[in-house]
Amino acid sequence: MHRTRMSMDGLAMGPEKIAKLHRWILINFDLEVGPKITSVYPPLRLSHVEAQNIAFSSFPDSSQFDEGSQTHSFRIRLRNPTGEDWDSDAPRPITVDGFIYGFSCFTRTKDASSKRGYQQTSTVVLTHLAYPSLFYTLISKLGPSFMNHGGPMLEAACHNIASWPDPVPGTNIELGFLGTVIHAEIPNAIETQQSMSALPPSQMGEADIQMLVSVCPSEPPILQYLEAVVSHLWSIWECVVLSEPLLIFGHSPVATSIVVWWLRDLLRPIPLSGDFRPFFTIHDADHAAFVNTRPPQAGLLLGVTNPFFERACEHWPHVLSLGRPQSSRQHSDKNGLVIGPTPGWKSTHKRYTSRDHALLKQLEQACKGSDHAKRLGSEALRQHFTTRTTALLVPLQRYLQSLIPTPSESRSNLANAGRLKPFSDAAFFASLKTHGSPLPFKSKARQREFYERWLRTPAFGLWLARQEEVVQGVLKGMV
Repeated sequence: MHRTRMSMDGLAMGPEKIAKLHRWILINFDLEVGPKITSVYPPLRLSHVEAQNIAFSSFPDSSQFDEGSQTHSFRIRLRNPTGEDWDSDAPRPITVDGFIYGFSCFTRTKDASSKRGYQQTSTVVLTHLAYPSLFYTLISKLGPSFMNHGGPMLEAACHNIASWPDPVPGTNIELGFLGTVIHAEIPNAIETQQSMSALPPSQMGEADIQMLVSVCPSEPPILQYLEAVVSHLWSIWECVVLSEPLLIFGHSPVATSIVVWWLRDLLRPIPLSGDFRPFFTIHDADHAAFVNTRPPQAGLLLGVTNPFFERACEHWPHVLSLGRPQSSRQHSDKNGLVIGPTPGWKSTHKRYTSRDHALLKQLEQACKGSDHAKRLGSEALRQHFTTRTTALLVPLQRYLQSLIPTPSESRSNLANAGRLKPFSDAAFFASLKTHGSPLPFKSKARQREFYERWLRTPAFGLWLARQEEVVQGVLKGMV
């Protein structure tokens, strides 16, 4: 693998500091003059495929501006090193789910000395933690500062992160970073649906930021990317919770990555059963597995910007194209060339639940209103759909209570002590018919059809296994 390394004078941290840094992030590195890694800090061993994936994922497929910067994110699969590696003596990446997450600040500047007339550089933070709100904040601050001040700013950032406390689940912690104090709420588990517990104003400084680390960043408001599909959001939510595959097409990785993280968050507390890629390129090592003539994988959320995917994925059942409503194919790049599908929702899905018409009216007005109205609409949108995801599980949790053995049953059947009774579809649907669901289904028949489909999704099996783990922990303590 060809390598060039830029100077990072002053970047010297001892093993103990680097170990503390790795609790939160894996590396910071810089890519310039196209997708080629030029420097990595702290040292990390990457396979050739991983390094190539990271490099191509750190740059947009096409630039939407002549000069400026933008941030986006990506998720790549870790693979066993083979052949020539980047820094073969360094430690391998940490992972909790088989993936690593990248947060990139792409900068494009005019440069008369360059043949192309500009320089392109990406500064990237890699981490094993799926905390988009936190790491978008970090890269948004670090990227421009590093470009302007170089190695010393990266050193300061690394020392800041090395001084942070451990990311203990279920805690609220203060994280100092480049002159800002971040009040971060860490979820109890990756499937926990986070909600803000506001800090008293007396505990917040002018430069302080309060955040739920696992949710999608609140800026820019998610609604600005969904204006063309506002009336279809209830169908989109149903597809996500039913583990349907979605192709998310945007004009830039900024849009696709934010929307994919937002959709992934709406799934909580249902376990993630499929893959999700905030920004996916044709160079990704998983390209052949995802993009082929076969039906797409269940639960896959694929964020793309390259027009190639419109043709290659034309057999996909659901395509979400981001942007504002357009009367014709006006989606073009900065050179005026038409690219990608018209913003909208193309799907074979037939909706089971009713829309919230009051919220729909609020969203439609917000799309025509101020940025403040879009923020309020975006907040209401997340609250609405997270509430619906929780409501989806109510009939299942009610039936689950009947499957928990009593203490006397557990003591009399030690072989199955701590285990749930077998799940019976017939018994569940009898319970559903009697008690119903808090979700506003169009009819009783559509209600049953929805849950029949949900019980066949891979998400149901994962959810049931998690519930059994919880019940076993409680019952074993009682036996």
